[in-house]
Amino acid sequence: MESLSVLGGIIGSDGHLSKDNSTVCVINKDLEFIDSVVIPLIQHYVGKEPKIRFINSGFGSKKYLLRVCNSKFLRSVSQVYNIPIGRKSSSIEPPRNLTNKENIDFLRGWIAGDGSVTTEKGRPKIEIWSKSKEIIYHFEKILRTEGICPYVYFEKNKKEYILRISRKEDVIKFYKTIKIPHPKKQRTLENLTSSWFSRIRTV
Repeated sequence: MESLSVLGGIIGSDGHLSKDNSTVCVINKDLEFIDSVVIPLIQHYVGKEPKIRFINSGFGSKKYLLRVCNSKFLRSVSQVYNIPIGRKSSSIEPPRNLTNKENIDFLRGWIAGDGSVTTEKGRPKIEIWSKSKEIIYHFEKILRTEGICPYVYFEKNKKEYILRISRKEDVIKFYKTIKIPHPKKQRTLENLTSSWFSRIRTV
């Protein structure tokens, strides 16, 4: 079972805490991720089965909305991981007083919830983004403590801060030390880096 900090990262990136102070929501389109990671985490740490339904999320896409009502859990997640109640996109700030492992797990959950593993010019890249400058630079600091050197920039059109891991040595270091708790994204990273490791073995 993944840690509570992983669930905190998922909620921070891909969910929200409702203004009624009782409902925790997670929105995602990947059913495998929901079934194998999100629902078991909610069941384990909240002790309740979340309600799930299919929703339109704009731009013609559909996603799954998970909702679980537990005011005590909501307050705890908000306090421990510094997730604001209600609208959070630009106001979310880094969690305080977490251990290094908890910070890494929070980052892992954030990538699972709302990060991407893709390619650019045939090379793998891992990205996360947020309107909150503070949270992105917090993640940059965490990664640097693990010997991974990401690049951070501001995307003017989207008005978002983007953290990118794209240098070969950094992608390899990430793959070896930080597992993404999202089956599809982890498989994609494994597939994209497999050729590098096969070359190393044959040299």
